[in-house]
Amino acid sequence: MSMLEIIKNIFNKIGMFFSHLFEKDVVIKIASLVAAIVIWFLVSISVYPTMDTVIYNVPVEISLEGTYAEANEYQPMSQSVETVNVYITGDRGEVGSLKTEDLVAVASAENVMYAMEYNLPIQIESKNGKKFEVTKIEPALVSVDFDRIITKKIQVSPEISGLNTADGFIMGDNESIIVVPDTVNITGPAETVESITRATAIISEDTTLTSTTDFKTSTIKLYNGNIVIVDEDNRLTYDKSEFTVHVPVYVKRTMKLDVRITNAPASFDIEKFKEKLEFSVDELEVVVPNESIKDGDVIDIGTIDMREVDIGKEFTFITEEFLTEGYQDWNEVGAITVKCPSEGLIKRPIHITNPSIQLVNVPSQFDFKIVTSGVTPIFVGPEESMEQLTYIDVIAQIDMLNSFDMEEGYHKLPVTFSIPAYDDIWCIGSDGVLSPRATIQVTVKENN
Repeated sequence: MSMLEIIKNIFNKIGMFFSHLFEKDVVIKIASLVAAIVIWFLVSISVYPTMDTVIYNVPVEISLEGTYAEANEYQPMSQSVETVNVYITGDRGEVGSLKTEDLVAVASAENVMYAMEYNLPIQIESKNGKKFEVTKIEPALVSVDFDRIITKKIQVSPEISGLNTADGFIMGDNESIIVVPDTVNITGPAETVESITRATAIISEDTTLTSTTDFKTSTIKLYNGNIVIVDEDNRLTYDKSEFTVHVPVYVKRTMKLDVRITNAPASFDIEKFKEKLEFSVDELEVVVPNESIKDGDVIDIGTIDMREVDIGKEFTFITEEFLTEGYQDWNEVGAITVKCPSEGLIKRPIHITNPSIQLVNVPSQFDFKIVTSGVTPIFVGPEESMEQLTYIDVIAQIDMLNSFDMEEGYHKLPVTFSIPAYDDIWCIGSDGVLSPRATIQVTVKENN
């Protein structure tokens, strides 16, 4: 008897069994139905021990482990398919319960040697160790684009559009606009990353500013020179995702100029002297952050030491050095020159003898003796006053206030001068020395 006839007889018997089954009691009917199903399953296994099936959408993995590509930092940039359909055959007990998550499609990069596109064959692996035969994979190959991955640190500068200021306010230039953090590490394909020359943090808000403002942005634009680099495939990654762009806003102000006068004689009329000074500019236009504005409209540009003021001498003051932090030289003047008066002035040395030099604030435990025979300071003033000036008009003093811990011996101490009868004469030192010095002999008093 042939196999076909045997199977036919089995089905006939099963059919007769079910026909008699429904003529009996309900419980017997149910038990018989279960028994029939078991019989059917056993028969199917014995008659059809293997089966064919299809597992759909099995994920594709690119394996770099232990390959030349891994050692040389090649990475898959893109692949033609993410999943494949797998046709398998095998023992019904092994493959009957297989699902998509039980399999993985592996494409090995063992033959990848260069940065280019490769068609890699796919191998199917079982995650749970079940045995089967793969009869077909759709598709059988995956196209993978490989490239070498590098990281490069790029400086980030601001790129602003849409921002403007209200009347009377001025926005800082690109040099004063600060990006924090000011660098970003960019990782991606070597050819693309190496071509990046600069990066900008983009602020595109349409806003009118009246004060310094911080903007947050996560938008970065990359450039190769002046050409924008577009990362269409999102192959580039960044180590920072947010940037703060500090945009300073300034107020423009016109400031008057002033100088401080030091080391003038006590009777000297400083204000009258300052009226005769000639400034290279009458006023200075500055811009200052709105939140840093200070009261007043006068800038102190520096100090003039009267001991250095010769006839017609010029002093130069650098704007960067005297402007308060935050203030900027709007017209980029850079430096201001102050010329001292010269018209109608003369200078003349006057010798002051030893007896005419006074010692003040003398410590009681010492005896002091001026050894120097005298000093010859040079005085400057209007011709009329200078013609009348004599040594009698000059008070020469040595202040001993800081000599309480002085040791015995000889010391050189500075001599200062004042001219009480005149308010327009000053002293410019002697022999190139701003403060002439006299030698003093110091001895401890015997009763001490």
